[in-house]
Amino acid sequence: MYISWFGLSCFEMGATTSSGEARLVSDPFDGDTGLKAPRALEAEILTISRNEKDANSLAVVGGSPFIIRTPGEYEVREIFVFGMPAPLAVTRKGSANHVIYRFEMEQMRIAHLGALDRPLTNVELESLENIDILILPVGGGRVLTPKQAVEVIEQVEPRVVIPMFYGLPGLKEELGSVEEFCTALGACRRETTTKFKMTRKDLPEDEMLIMVLAKS
Repeated sequence: MYISWFGLSCFEMGATTSSGEARLVSDPFDGDTGLKAPRALEAEILTISRNEKDANSLAVVGGSPFIIRTPGEYEVREIFVFGMPAPLAVTRKGSANHVIYRFEMEQMRIAHLGALDRPLTNVELESLENIDILILPVGGGRVLTPKQAVEVIEQVEPRVVIPMFYGLPGLKEELGSVEEFCTALGACRRETTTKFKMTRKDLPEDEMLIMVLAKS
């Protein structure tokens, strides 16, 4: 499996299945954010965490993907997607029906927390048991602050953490830096590649791995 990050909460994940590679894209954005919109993206699955311009730019993704924007259980090309309602502490226009996701592919569980701005509830945690890779916002403002992000990590206890939704050059929205998150957590490892590759057998056993991906 590989994971690539394009900024904000937009990722591409690829998994090997019995019918070939299957690709999942989350929260595509357009150029209105100040970041260059992802190009040449194609996917079999497209997940939307909120109905906001920085997460629902369907035109960015080609390939006629199966679109998921509501809670429920889905299976597409041997990838399992579980969407859970996760109301935000501070709702905005378009964010009222915020959804967080658990993906299962190549025998690994990945949680994508969208634009979450508060700790997880007990009900949400029950749906996020045994998470291998946790992808969560850390930039403060309208999403989790670094301190809150650390609290959520302690709730979930994943084996790998990938921070998202933090300040980048060109981004119109003012967000904190990933360095502030790393300081709050105490450690971060940076991966300069645009594709983070992981297999079940490569997951860390003892120490949690904090992986800061380069923007694709």
